[in-house]
Amino acid sequence: MIVPLAFDSGGVATSTVTVPIIAALGLGLAESVPGRDPLIDGFGLIAFACLFPIITVMAYAQIAEYRASRRKPDPDPDKTNTS
Repeated sequence: MIVPLAFDSGGVATSTVTVPIIAALGLGLAESVPGRDPLIDGFGLIAFACLFPIITVMAYAQIAEYRASRRKPDPDPDKTNTS
């Protein structure tokens, strides 16, 4: 159920404001590191920024599923403890 939400969250990184900021950041970082090609390394950061929300949402789903499986079910939820 969470996979469509995860892939939809990847679209957050492709807005009109986010892409120029990430591209400028990537190009600036790639220029400051000696021996790196700014065109290749700068635009790889945009792909990583699109994948990060997807990976984060899917990791959250895995953790939530694991925590739900560890929770012990109540044997009789209708019975109330009056002690």
